[in-house]
Parts: sequence; C-alpha cells; structure tokens
Amino acid sequence: MSSQPSTGTGELSAAERAFYSRQLILPEMGYEAQLALKRARVVVLGAGGLGAPALLYLAGAGVGQIVVVDDDVVDASNLHRQVIHTHARVGNSKAESAAESLRSLNPFIEVVPVCERLTEVNVDELLSGADLVLDGSDNFESRYVVSAAAARAGIAHVWAAILGFDAQLSVFWAGRGPVYEDLYPHAPAAGSVPSCSTAGVVGAMAGVVGAAMAMEAVKLLTGVGEPLMGEVGLYSALSGRWEYIPLVASVQAVPKKSAVLPQETSHKPKNHVTIRNIFQDFTSSSADSKPRSMSAQDLKKMSSGENIALLDVREQVEFNAFAIDGAINLPLTELLEAARNDSLKALIERKIPVNAQKIVIYCTGYTRTVEAAREIAPLEERSVYMLEGGISAWLTV
Repeated sequence: MSSQPSTGTGELSAAERAFYSRQLILPEMGYEAQLALKRARVVVLGAGGLGAPALLYLAGAGVGQIVVVDDDVVDASNLHRQVIHTHARVGNSKAESAAESLRSLNPFIEVVPVCERLTEVNVDELLSGADLVLDGSDNFESRYVVSAAAARAGIAHVWAAILGFDAQLSVFWAGRGPVYEDLYPHAPAAGSVPSCSTAGVVGAMAGVVGAAMAMEAVKLLTGVGEPLMGEVGLYSALSGRWEYIPLVASVQAVPKKSAVLPQETSHKPKNHVTIRNIFQDFTSSSADSKPRSMSAQDLKKMSSGENIALLDVREQVEFNAFAIDGAINLPLTELLEAARNDSLKALIERKIPVNAQKIVIYCTGYTRTVEAAREIAPLEERSVYMLEGGISAWLTV
C-alpha cells in the first residue's frame, strides 16, 4: 500500500525465512508479499478484546512495525477475551503489556507502545507514515476521530465491533469506498448503546473477529485477495455464520479534508462501490419518510399508547431466540432480496399492519437497522424510526 517502507527495508534473513516459512510457501503470498509485510507500519487502536488477537496475528504474520495505542490498564475482567495480557500484568499498561507479548512472539519486528488516548490532537501524528489503521476501539468518539484521520492520510481503516454474541466487520477507505460515517452517519445518543461491561461479550468471539481484522490487514498490505470493502460482515457466534450486507459510499460522509490517494498502490480492490447521496435516497411524497433515530427509553414510553409496528430485521434464528414483544420478523437478507426484485413494497404491505402509525426498525445493534431503513423509508408514507442500540439497548432500559 505505502510507497514508503517504515521499517525493515532489507531482504528477509535466513531466520526470518524460517519463521515465516508456512506463509512463504503459499503461492498467493510468497517472498514479495512477506517483504511487503516486513516493510509495513500498522497502527492498532486498542489492545483490548479485538486488538489483542489482531495484534498477535499481525505480529505473527511479520508486520515490520506495529504501533499499539491504548491508555488503559489491564484488569482481571479483561483476561477472558484480551488474551495478549496475563494475570501477572493486571494493573499494568495495556500498550506495554501487549508490546511485551508481541516482542516475545516475534523478535524480528518493532513494536511501539503508546500509552495515550487517541484524540483529535494526536491522531494525525500517530497515523503519520502508517500503511493502515486497525480500529479496535470501544467508543464512537474514537471511531469518528480515526475515520477522519485515516481519510486525511489516505489509508485504509479496518474496523470491527462486538457485543454479546454478535459482531460487525468492514474495511473503510475514503476515495475508494465507504467510510465509517456511511455506516453510522451520526453517533447514537450517549448511553443508548450498551458496552461489553454492561451487556457482556463472549471471549472466543473476540478472537474470531480480531483474527478476521488481522486477515483484512494482511490482504491490504500484500495485495493478496479481496478486502471487505463495500460490505459489512455480520457474525453471529450463536449460529456460527457470517452474513454480508452491502454498504455504499455517500459523498457527504467523506471527511472534507480527505487526502488524495496515491495513484500507485499494490492493492487493487475488485469491489465496485457505488457512490450515492444517501439523503437523496430518502425521498417520497411524505416529509416523514426520512428515518429518524429513537432511543430505547422513548420506545418504551411510546409502546403502551401508540399503534407502532416493531420490525425486527435480524435472521429468524436470532428472532426465535429472543425478540421484543409484538415484533414482526423480516430478515434483512429477505428484505434486500425483495428490494432487488422490486417487490419490497408488496412485502411490507403483507408484513406490516395497515393501521400501524409508525414503523420502528431494530436489529442487534444498529448496522442492519440503517440498511433496512434506507430501503423502507422511500416506500412509506408513515414515519420510520431506527432503534438506537437495537435489542441490546432495549434489554438494558
């Protein structure tokens, strides 16, 4: 990706060739791809649930310089999922603990721990010279900051989020595909989306998704394979299935200070991503057709007194496991298929009672909700709402 190697610009030593031998023998990888990894600089935001497995696999893969950014300290409650740390390091800096583990794993790489919180003040300096940023942060503020900075730097942004048994994963790259703001145009209201500390998370799932983030980074750095751009991967640990929904790039969502991407790059994505104006997509004869956000608190206040259609766009297996009382199940995969066949309006008429005054869409978190609302709102005269934080937020109210 980057034309300026960050570290280890020489050839692979005999010891390195032995260390990476199982990767080197892959026809798709080989010597040049391994050398590209050695010359790469990757910034990883967070050494927590997602960052921990991602960092281990980036180090094992041979990324030459890894910058670990985390201002937190290791807590005993972290250890079931943040496997880069040990019980003996409880109370220590996460960035320093992660660096210690990575250096023990791979002596041929450079690890730079940064025991600071990523902010608008320091983000550009931290991303300077980076080939990509891997975002394992657990708050919306940091995600928006790193998204804008990645766009200014012209680098790819590998992102994921986990909660409970569910996860989301995608690759953002301003000028080449969607950015984080396309998925979440606005941050949910403070406190509306539960965290792992309040809603819980399965440790092994963090490993699955963190490893997937590392794989996306390896593909981007080497040009091998096809990165997950223009789609969001949705993983359910309960079913063991990955599903993918399309994500399109909005001109408005690209930060104004986006850097012009270099013309020469080793990565040539195969995705053909449509650039569209999301706000123009939300058009119909009714001013109420543009979806609006609704908090779980507001929904609970409304439920007893208004005629509301609750539309659950999760898959049927998720719906059967648990759903909000009175909800109607219309899986996003079925909804998108109907939209492609121009039969979505008829499907909505069959599924949603005609006397419903408002439609409230929800999923586990927010991703599928936004995509469903984009398709439904232009077809509806009724007000369409998106439940902030999804069923996870509902359970904590």
